[in-house]
Amino acid sequence: MPNIDLKQARQRHSHIAGNFLASEKGAFAPTFALAAIAVMASAGIAVDYTQLSRAKTLMNQSLDAAVLAAGREAMEGETSKAKLRTVFDNHLQANFTNHPWLGQSVQVEDFSFNKDTGEVNASLKAPIETAFMGLVGKPVVDVGAYSQAKFSNTAVEVSMVLDVTGSMNRDGKLDALKLAAGDAVDILLPKGKSHKNVRLGLVPYSEGVSLSPGLARKASGQSRRTCMTERRRNPHNDVSPRREKVGADDRTEDCPTNVVRPLTNKRGLLLSDIRNMRADGYTAGHLGISWGYYMLSDNWRQFWPNGSKPNGYGSRTQKIAILMTDGEFNTHFQGVKRSSDPRDQKKKSGGAAKALCTDMKRPKKGGDGITIYSIAFKAPKEAKKTLQACATPGDGKSQYYFDASSNQELRAAFRAIAKDIKTLRLSR
Repeated sequence: MPNIDLKQARQRHSHIAGNFLASEKGAFAPTFALAAIAVMASAGIAVDYTQLSRAKTLMNQSLDAAVLAAGREAMEGETSKAKLRTVFDNHLQANFTNHPWLGQSVQVEDFSFNKDTGEVNASLKAPIETAFMGLVGKPVVDVGAYSQAKFSNTAVEVSMVLDVTGSMNRDGKLDALKLAAGDAVDILLPKGKSHKNVRLGLVPYSEGVSLSPGLARKASGQSRRTCMTERRRNPHNDVSPRREKVGADDRTEDCPTNVVRPLTNKRGLLLSDIRNMRADGYTAGHLGISWGYYMLSDNWRQFWPNGSKPNGYGSRTQKIAILMTDGEFNTHFQGVKRSSDPRDQKKKSGGAAKALCTDMKRPKKGGDGITIYSIAFKAPKEAKKTLQACATPGDGKSQYYFDASSNQELRAAFRAIAKDIKTLRLSR
């Protein structure tokens, strides 16, 4: 193979290219000029296109955030279009703070709110000057964006089933629960807002569930026995108390000092109950779940006082239970008598809890069953298994089972659940 002098080769090719470009003969010069203009125009249009695409992306993101902010206010009870528009404008301006070149050009074409359908609609327009597209007659291009948020007008009912057993007195766990449950109330029933479509109830439980004397009489037929236990024939479903009374015990020392708070939208009552919770006794978790079920049950509507009656299963109401425990379910009453075998009690309480959860989650009168979120709080293995079995199966969008290993994680779990419940009511 012959030797090649690379330096001489480069010089020769450079000389040939120079002559080629300098040539003015024939049609090469005008052809090259036209090609150069086309190349430059294409490159310029690509630059303009990149700028326009960036503007549209920023407009879409900012508009979505502003519309969702207005939608959240509407969902929480605000009905004034003027106030919602103010919320929308404030969020929109804040979102363009880091992009003043675009914020100065953006115009709100439309903003509307329909309180009957729960829809917030808005659109934007921005005239964007181009650097190169003027060459083809487009010195300015209008970029648009549209967004809609819709919140559900259907009612939401939430029963919070809270462990107040003796073990909650250790390691600041009861104080952590009070903070966590209070956070959920604050998120679901924010201060200063109308809450006509959202109601919460509390079911503190330990060895039983305590009712007021009036409700105890309706549940068991005996006003003196305010500590509720199981029914004999139908312990795993929501059969009406008219068909079968609930078991009751006259012991009060091991039942919660806090009575059940039926469904209400009065945040002050709920927060007061939470602050005053006291912990004592063993863990009859299935009894707490029972009363979380009864609070939401169509079959128990006549049991609860006016203002606290749950909506019917066919009403499309979102019915949600939040279950929380720090220990294995270990106490079971056979009617009114407690079993003497601890292993038998654990087996029966855990089994009853799973059976109740299964019945809660099944479809109701052609509609959805009750959604269950569960939280194991520094809990042992068997308790975690029970709560995992109780939780609604994951759907890739929401998390229904939480394993909180610290006081901070408990609070984070309650906040995540409350925010998820709100998100279910608001979609884009």
